[in-house]
Amino acid sequence: MEIALNNLAPIARKFSNVRWVSFFSRVLALILGAIHTWAAATSYSMNADGVSYLDMGDAIFHGDWATGISAVWSPLYAWILGAVMRLFNPTMEWEFPLVHIVNYLIFLFALVCFEFFWGQLVQYHQQVQIEKDTGQRFIGWPDWALWAVGYLVFITATLTLIEIWSVTPDMLMAAFVLLAAGLLLKIRVGKNSWRIFLLLGLVLGIGYLAKEIMMPVAILFIGITFFTVENKRQAVRHVPLVIVGYLLIALPYSIIFTSVRGDSTFGGAASFTYAKHVNGVSFAHWQGKPPGSGTPEHPTRQIFDDPPIYEFATPVGGTYPVSFDPAYWNAGLTAHFDFRQQIDALIVSGLFYLNVLFYQYGALLIGVVTLYLLGRNKPFRLLDVLSRWGLVVIALAVFGFYGIVLVSGRYIGVFVILFWADLLANIRLPDSSITRKLVPVLGILIMIFLLANLVTFSLSGYRDLGAAANAASSAGGTAPDWPGEVAQALLDTGLDAGDPVAIIGYGFDSFWARLARVKIVAEMPINEAGPFWIGKPELQTEVIEAFASSGAKAIVAETVPTYASLPGWEQVGSSNYYILKLEQ
Repeated sequence: MEIALNNLAPIARKFSNVRWVSFFSRVLALILGAIHTWAAATSYSMNADGVSYLDMGDAIFHGDWATGISAVWSPLYAWILGAVMRLFNPTMEWEFPLVHIVNYLIFLFALVCFEFFWGQLVQYHQQVQIEKDTGQRFIGWPDWALWAVGYLVFITATLTLIEIWSVTPDMLMAAFVLLAAGLLLKIRVGKNSWRIFLLLGLVLGIGYLAKEIMMPVAILFIGITFFTVENKRQAVRHVPLVIVGYLLIALPYSIIFTSVRGDSTFGGAASFTYAKHVNGVSFAHWQGKPPGSGTPEHPTRQIFDDPPIYEFATPVGGTYPVSFDPAYWNAGLTAHFDFRQQIDALIVSGLFYLNVLFYQYGALLIGVVTLYLLGRNKPFRLLDVLSRWGLVVIALAVFGFYGIVLVSGRYIGVFVILFWADLLANIRLPDSSITRKLVPVLGILIMIFLLANLVTFSLSGYRDLGAAANAASSAGGTAPDWPGEVAQALLDTGLDAGDPVAIIGYGFDSFWARLARVKIVAEMPINEAGPFWIGKPELQTEVIEAFASSGAKAIVAETVPTYASLPGWEQVGSSNYYILKLEQ
């Protein structure tokens, strides 16, 4: 082993310039982020959550606070998108690409926050290498290796887990989590100015405006902060400032939310998600099934039985009201515990975590475990764990929270960074010639494997974008080149912005409606449209009349199968989308 290390050590020393490692790692992050953004922008990528955030932003900047305040969607991301849309007023062709440019800027902000956070981590790591009681010195990661591995962990988490092309607030929340973690590390290394505690609270409060999960995360940060401060008298004086800072941001929004909506139901996403992904309740048009899921207070209104058609023109706004305010349409829904369903959910979550831990970060796991086994770590008390591995505690708590309900890469990406951060920073080995050679070599090997995985998952991401862009072709036709093709064809029929339309399709992914600025008011789910495609003319006439009764001025049929007969409908180019203008 020592001979192998002697051969590899000179190679490792060539990477030992921290400035150059940081520079090239930063450039790698910027380039890969730009490539991912370009891929998303040129494919006009969008997702259902993104449409709701765009609608919220528009409503706020048009003074419609009642529409722009949501019980499910957090406000900060919507405010940013709304401000950008108001400032640039993009054309139809540029709206979705502009959103991805905004996402790239948010990614850059997250990168800056990461560099601040990791810089504090490096300082802490240097401090750990000296035993306070005895003055004994240990060996840990060289600064260049810690920076290089840190950058790769960040890039992998943000681009392959959070996904820069996803039009959601997760990247924005990640930035504030990293900023808060950096402030916590400042406190850990002994910088206990009251301003840092207050600033930590303000950052956590802004993070709460980015995403509601930050409410329990803020509680975790506050608890860990208390145990991080060695002088408990000082902790008693300063930790309340974190709470004050948090409330200075979060409380005013809660007051505005309550005054605008007339209730205090902000934060209902968790119960909806549990009911959908654990209990198996349908969100799109919940009518009270399965038994035990509650009694609907104001569900979407079924106006035709077979095939089913649902109407939802009032009272909710937005491009697709069902997605825009699920709290309203699912009022009365109760999530309930079922042992078998919960076990199934935990198994799915466990497999996801195993994939992340052993597949995406397997080399890092092996390296960290190896160094801990070689290290000389005395047994730690619980208080030691909370003070030295507090970021791991926060990450594990969040993993557990999501594991109960639903795990997604974008939910946990930033907490994966926190998880590895403390594990890397607390490594310390006996000072010997072998360990001095082993750690740099191990750092190089981990970097190689992380780079390989980064390339693999980046390519996978591009394939996912392509699959999403071509998903509409699966029904036996050609998908539109981009959502604007459908939007323009709809406007060419004489419709105006704000006009109501109906769809035979899947409203969550009807991004053309956002571009045309029309409102979907009725829907026949695409998976239940079979009787209409092959139905007799009398049935088709009855269906069209039902759609017309909803107030819709046109019907858009998505992914129409080649065997369907739609006399009088206009095909959108050569695609499998069709439009029928309704007589008023």
